[in-house]
Amino acid sequence: MLKPKKKITRKEIKKDPVLEKIAQAEHFIHEQGKMVMYVVIAVAVIIVLSIAMIRSKKNANRIASGELGIAEMAIASGDNDNAIFQLEALIDKNPGTKSAGMATLLLAQTYITKDDYENAEINFQKYIDDYDQYDMLTAAAYNGLGACDERNKNYEQAAKYFEKGGDKSPYKFLKYECYINAVRNYIKLRDIEKAERLLKMMPEDDLDYKYKSQVDMLNAEIKVLKG
Repeated sequence: MLKPKKKITRKEIKKDPVLEKIAQAEHFIHEQGKMVMYVVIAVAVIIVLSIAMIRSKKNANRIASGELGIAEMAIASGDNDNAIFQLEALIDKNPGTKSAGMATLLLAQTYITKDDYENAEINFQKYIDDYDQYDMLTAAAYNGLGACDERNKNYEQAAKYFEKGGDKSPYKFLKYECYINAVRNYIKLRDIEKAERLLKMMPEDDLDYKYKSQVDMLNAEIKVLKG
């Protein structure tokens, strides 16, 4: 029998620099009100985790975070080929480490920006199989796998991955993003029961404007399908 997850308190978040940075990222994304699609969220989280690593007392963490930073700058400048080279080198140099895990997820995202969904899927799956370090990043990896399957019109598998991502995420901004993606695919499958089940897991009073608008549109689609 699975034990219920312990709820993280504000006091604990303040004590943990990684949790504190993720909480700040959640607040930032919530306040922006811009559409954050698929695994772009993962990039933001990786950046704040990199900052936490820079502040770490371990020299290896600081070096690795610096290498991640170089790759992130290459992505920001649109030099995706160089970013892929940097990320693959980091993974080879630091196998099995937290930095390699973050680089694997960022590598998958970079492949998506190049429309290389095959390699993106390989690396999202690799993160889940070999790292699974933070629930937040694992959720982002499942969200990424869902994006790959949706692109390939495999809507059933996409919906399952998106839902897994929502279940895994400890933070609402990614949880709701994943659930909304899952609902969209369940609607494509005409599986109204599963779509409505997930919509009920997103209370209207708990949604910001961006998510509420998307939920309203999905509910409207379901209403049309039900006749």
